[in-house]
Amino acid sequence: MEKYAIYDSIYRSCTIENSKGRIAFFGVEAGGRDKDKHASYNVMLPGYGGVFGAFKKGLPTKNDITDGYAFYENNKGESIKYNFVDDKILSLELNKPLISDIYSIKLAIKTAPPTIWTREMPKKLKSRNELTLYKTQYKMPIAIHLPDFGTVEISADSDDVYCIEELQSSKDFTGLDLGFKNFGYSHNRMHGLHYGSSFLTFKSKKPLDKVTLTIRILDEKYPPLPEDGERYNGLKRNWFNAFALNRELFDLSDNIYFHGTGHLAIHMKSDMLQIVDENDESFDIIRKVYEKQVERTFKTCQAYDGEVSVSFYNREKKKDFGCSVDSTPGAIIALTGISNWNLPFAKKLLPYAIKAADFLMARDVDGDGIFEVDYPGDYHGQPAENGWQGNWWDDFCFGHKDIYFNYLTYRALRELSQLLERIGRPSLAKKYKEQLRKCKKAFVDTFYNPETGLMAGWISRNGKIHDYGFTFAVSMGINEGLIPKKLGRRMMKKLLAIMDKEGYGDLRYGIPGNVMPVAQSDTFDWPCMSDWGRYENGGLNGMNGYHFLTAMYNVGLCEEADKILFTIINTYEKELTQTGLMPGYCQSYDWRTKEGLPCGYNYLADNYYFLLSTYVGKFKMKHPSVNIK
Repeated sequence: MEKYAIYDSIYRSCTIENSKGRIAFFGVEAGGRDKDKHASYNVMLPGYGGVFGAFKKGLPTKNDITDGYAFYENNKGESIKYNFVDDKILSLELNKPLISDIYSIKLAIKTAPPTIWTREMPKKLKSRNELTLYKTQYKMPIAIHLPDFGTVEISADSDDVYCIEELQSSKDFTGLDLGFKNFGYSHNRMHGLHYGSSFLTFKSKKPLDKVTLTIRILDEKYPPLPEDGERYNGLKRNWFNAFALNRELFDLSDNIYFHGTGHLAIHMKSDMLQIVDENDESFDIIRKVYEKQVERTFKTCQAYDGEVSVSFYNREKKKDFGCSVDSTPGAIIALTGISNWNLPFAKKLLPYAIKAADFLMARDVDGDGIFEVDYPGDYHGQPAENGWQGNWWDDFCFGHKDIYFNYLTYRALRELSQLLERIGRPSLAKKYKEQLRKCKKAFVDTFYNPETGLMAGWISRNGKIHDYGFTFAVSMGINEGLIPKKLGRRMMKKLLAIMDKEGYGDLRYGIPGNVMPVAQSDTFDWPCMSDWGRYENGGLNGMNGYHFLTAMYNVGLCEEADKILFTIINTYEKELTQTGLMPGYCQSYDWRTKEGLPCGYNYLADNYYFLLSTYVGKFKMKHPSVNIK
C-alpha cells in the first residue's frame, strides 16, 4: 500500500497519510488558476495535520482507498471516511467519534494569520498556555479566510458541534525588538505569528454516534465587476484580504494583533464596504462587525473635547492627551459611510460625530480656513507640549499645517454636512459647509509649492515648507476637488515623470508615498526603515495606490492609469502580498523597494485599499470618498 493517498483538483490538493488516517497536506487555491500555489503550500501544520479524535491514541487497523474516498477503521469500530464529493467539497463521515475531540486541525501560518468568520459573535475563553494569544469558541459553521489562498468553510450536520481555536505563537519569535525605539504595546510585545499555528478542535455538547464535517472551498469574494477577464484575477483573489479580524475585540484593523478601535485607518474599511456583493451574506456579517467597532470607537475613544484617539481607550476622559491625528476625522468618515447602508445606526451615534466635528472645527486656530495640528513639525523628535503626533505616514514629522490631516478633515466635515442635510438638519450642516468653503478657497494658496510645482506635505510652525513630492498630497486633493483638474493633471504628470527618472519602472509593487528623499531632519535615524527607497521613504505599497490611481482617472490619464492598475493587480495575483505578523523589520512584503525587496514590518491589510480604484476610478462608481466636480 502507498504511504499517502492523494486527491487533487484545480481548487485543492489533499494528501492523507494512510498509516494514521490523518490529513497530512491540504492546499487551497480558491480561484482554481494556479496549481503550483495549492500544490506547494500546506495549510496544515507539517507533522500534525488533521486528526480524527478516535485515532489520537491508536492507529487504524483497516483502510480502503479509492479514487473518490479514503476509509479508516480501528478495532473498536470507530471509523472515518474522507469523501471527496467534488472539486471543492470534502466530507468527513465520523462513526462513534469521541466527545472530547471529534476532530482536530492544526493550521500552519506561513504568510499571514487566518481570519475566522462566524454568523454569531464568538466566545472568548481563557488559556493557561502563555503562547496562546487568543482562545475562542465559535458556533458552527465557520469560514476560515487564508490570505492569498481563499476561504474554507467547515460545517457540521449536528447543532451540537462547535469549534475552539487556540491561536498560538512560537516561543522563539515573541517580543521582537523595535530596534530604534522599543516602546509601546504595539511593538515590543509583537509576535512572529507566521511561525505559529491556529489549532482548531471540533467538539460536541453531547455524545454522537455519527457526525459529518464538511470542508468546502468557497468562491472568491469580491464586489461584482462591470466587466470580467483575466486581468482582474488579482482583485478577485485579494479583495477579502482587507478584512483581517482582531480576535480580542472582534474588529477590523491592519492585522489580527492591532485592534481597529480609534485607529488611524478606521475609515478605509468603510470605503471598501460601500461596494459589496449584496447576495453574499459574508459582507453582511463584516458590516455588522464594523458597526460595533465604530460604536466602540466613539464610546471608548472619545475625549471630553470630542477628539477621537486610541490613546483614550479605557482611560480617564477628563484629560487631553493631545493626539489629534487621523482617527478623529477617520471615525466621522467611518460613521457617515455606515449611514449609506444602516442610517438608523448612524443616527444613533450622530451626537458623537458632531462632537468630533466641532473638535476639528476648532483646529482652524488662526481662522485662515486651514486646520492646524498641535505638533510643530519643525524637525523629527521635536519636544512638544501635547505629546507625539503623527498621521498614517508616521515615519515623518508631519505637523502644524498637515496636508494629509486637512484632506481627511475636509472630507469628514463634507460627508457629515451631507448626512445632516439628508436627515433634515440643514442649519447645523450650514456651519460645516461654511468652514469647507473657507478651506477650499485657501487650500492651493497655502500648500502649493512654486519651487516644485507640487503640493507640500506640511508647513511647520516655523514657516518652513516640507515638500518631498508626496503623491497623496496631489492625488487626494484632486479627488476632493480641492485642486483644479487642469493643475492636478499637470502635477500628476510631473510625479509620473519623477518616478520614471528615479527608476520605479512599471510600478508593479504599488505607488510610493514620496518621490523625493525625505531629509534626515524630518524622519528618524534607522537605516533599516528610513533610508531613501525603503518603507515609507519612497518604498512602494498598495494603500496609497487608491488615491493616486483614482486621481489619474479623474484627470483623464486613463490609459496610463489602466496600465499601472493592471500591472499591480497582476503582481498581487502572482505573488504573495504580505508576510506574516511581525516577521521582523524590513521583511514583510506589504512594502517593497522598487527592486521588489521587502521593506515592511507587518501584515498590512490596508495594502489592499488600492483595489477600490478599479470601481471608483476606472468604472466611475459614485463613492463618498470622491468629491471632484
